[in-house]
Amino acid sequence: MVAINKRNLLLLRLLSFYFFFISLSHSDSDTLKQGQQLQDGQHLVSAEGAFMLGFFSPGTWKKQYLGIWYNIPDDENSTSFDNRKVVWVANRNIPLSEKAGVLVIDELGQLKISVNGGSSIALSMNSVQSENSATATLLDSGNFVLKELDSDGSTERILWQSFDYPTDTLLPGMKLGMNMKTGHLWSLTSWISENIPAEGSFSLTIGVGINGSSQLIIWWKRSAYWTSGVWQNGHFELFPVLSNQIYHNFSYVSNDDEKYFTYSINGNHTLERYMLNSKGAIAEATGLAPFGACSYKFDLGCVEQKLPECRNKNDRFEPRKGLIKSGLGVKFDGSYNLSLFDCEAMCLKNCSCKAYAFFTNDSQTDCEIWSKEMRFTENNSEGREIYVLYHSKQGEDLKKKSLSSRLKGQHCENPGVAQDPGVARGFRSRTRIQKWQSGIFDSKSEQTVIVNGVRATHTVSE
Repeated sequence: MVAINKRNLLLLRLLSFYFFFISLSHSDSDTLKQGQQLQDGQHLVSAEGAFMLGFFSPGTWKKQYLGIWYNIPDDENSTSFDNRKVVWVANRNIPLSEKAGVLVIDELGQLKISVNGGSSIALSMNSVQSENSATATLLDSGNFVLKELDSDGSTERILWQSFDYPTDTLLPGMKLGMNMKTGHLWSLTSWISENIPAEGSFSLTIGVGINGSSQLIIWWKRSAYWTSGVWQNGHFELFPVLSNQIYHNFSYVSNDDEKYFTYSINGNHTLERYMLNSKGAIAEATGLAPFGACSYKFDLGCVEQKLPECRNKNDRFEPRKGLIKSGLGVKFDGSYNLSLFDCEAMCLKNCSCKAYAFFTNDSQTDCEIWSKEMRFTENNSEGREIYVLYHSKQGEDLKKKSLSSRLKGQHCENPGVAQDPGVARGFRSRTRIQKWQSGIFDSKSEQTVIVNGVRATHTVSE
């Protein structure tokens, strides 16, 4: 009996060591195999250690997302996850409860996030042949690739890859454009705020002209916000810096199958990327935003905004910490899907609006605006951040000569981002059949406009 107990104890220790070894090896692996699970706290790490895949909670949120991020440590003084590292999010519009998700490849070879309670979020829909298996590997490019394997272990075909479903970040090797045979779009969409990965107000697409010319376009909702100018002679017309340089190789590919813009990196620059931030600017890896920073200043490529006559082009909203002592605010909850930029735009279009506040709550955004009857009191200890209108008289004398004549007939109910004159003439809209994108059933509206003589197709959520 004693010998049997000792034998069982030894077997138990061996099994414990085995499962510990498997778990440890799995957390350091770059590949998820069919039948394995990736849970909260476990990660895939690309072969050279450049990228990591796993579940994370952005900022101080308790909601959970599956994402890919640069494999660099957080600031040692920080108590929260550094969102700036993230380059891709799988379930950006369907956050999970804390520690509820598990990434698996099911018996059909489909990649999905299983959720406690039995529901799941499908990332891929293709199935493998009955005799074959599937694996998903995180590459050092940042691409997460699901492959069907032959019986001998060689790759039969690629079933799905994250590079086909970008979020807000363009990594080297990614495409920005369209598959002309399937109609699939490669585009970027901003986060709704710095801490919430849900789809925001801005998107970056490529517009293709009838004559083959093309340009990059940043959209705000349904309006053109920024353009790069036409691609010609190896660079964009308004931004020659986006051309072949010492570290970057930019190129535009156009054939019967696909039309897209891409770039590659010379040498070891693994942190290189372009990110569309929540304010509509394209930021580089350094955090600088050299393109599309139209909310800060009117620059090359910015499509001029139309302001109602009640507003001065020099009016600014300044963040102040304080309290609203009088005046009722109008609240817009998360169902409106508003970003900080949207909140300011709503205030601008309402001639009586003098202040607004933007805040996040339970992984959604809320916006509140106040009329001119409100009374703001500064309070740094108990107050909240409120953006208060600063009315500048600079340029007031020129207002009627420039804005008033140009915006004659415009009223407070019709503000927003101006469309290029060709946009209004070339606009048409059609509803696209509901289709799977990133495995999530989504209703989309496809809009085609003319911007600077180039036809552009833009997909927006209904």
